[in-house]
Amino acid sequence: MTRSALAAVLAAIGLLAAGCSSPDAKLESANALRHQGRAAEALAAYREILGGLGDGTIPKWETGVRLKALRYAADVSYLDLGDYVGAIGYYRRIVSLYPGTEDAWTARAAIGDIYAQRLGDRQAAIAQYAAVAGGDAKEAPRFQLLVARQYLELKNYEQARTEARLLLERWPQGAEADEAQLLTAQAWALEDRNDEALGAFLAAVERHPRPEIAALALEGAAQIYAREGRLDRAIELYTQAMPGHPNPEALRTSIEMVRERREAAKTVTPGDRDAALDHNVRSRSKEIP
Repeated sequence: MTRSALAAVLAAIGLLAAGCSSPDAKLESANALRHQGRAAEALAAYREILGGLGDGTIPKWETGVRLKALRYAADVSYLDLGDYVGAIGYYRRIVSLYPGTEDAWTARAAIGDIYAQRLGDRQAAIAQYAAVAGGDAKEAPRFQLLVARQYLELKNYEQARTEARLLLERWPQGAEADEAQLLTAQAWALEDRNDEALGAFLAAVERHPRPEIAALALEGAAQIYAREGRLDRAIELYTQAMPGHPNPEALRTSIEMVRERREAAKTVTPGDRDAALDHNVRSRSKEIP
């Protein structure tokens, strides 16, 4: 082999070696480890890639590799290893390094989910969901609804209604607006504000939402009528809710309970105070929550 040919071969070998150690190649190797179920080793490989690239300014072609490595490291930590704090750290780096992108909104959503579902910190979740809702993400209405739901879970009913109202004002025609109206009614009901709750439930029905939302609103209104002793109207609304309700068996139970109350009320002899009290006590014990 001539000296020039040998130099060419050595140069080719050098390029191959460099390719094998490139960030792209390392990313592929890390992904292969994850697919083999070796999550801890995959995470270590992602960390090595990220350590080499750093968080500073890097060539444009490497930013895509860094983003993927961050996303995969976060997902492995969250989904495979249950390291929620570690996952939050990687997701936060995505938010910091790629602000205003869909990847950043997705990362914020994941952080919110971890706080709400894994760490039990709804206030921290609200901060993340609100950031997505306040931006230009495609799913901003859904995250505004999540903000309202978190406040409902925190029993901050007034703020839940405020967040629902903001959704209704900003996206009045969306499917999330129908759910926001239902949530408003539920918040009133949980405060035992029957008049306001009833009006809000009926307003939700009048929006002609999808069948499940309409059924839940009808059920909420029926419960209020039942509590107020308007039993025929309660049965009527429970029956209307049946076709679209996610749990029709629960509605059948509610209808049966209301019918029993109605029959018990009919059997009380007029003027029989003791019997009336007895029936009232038994009726209340069966009353729908």
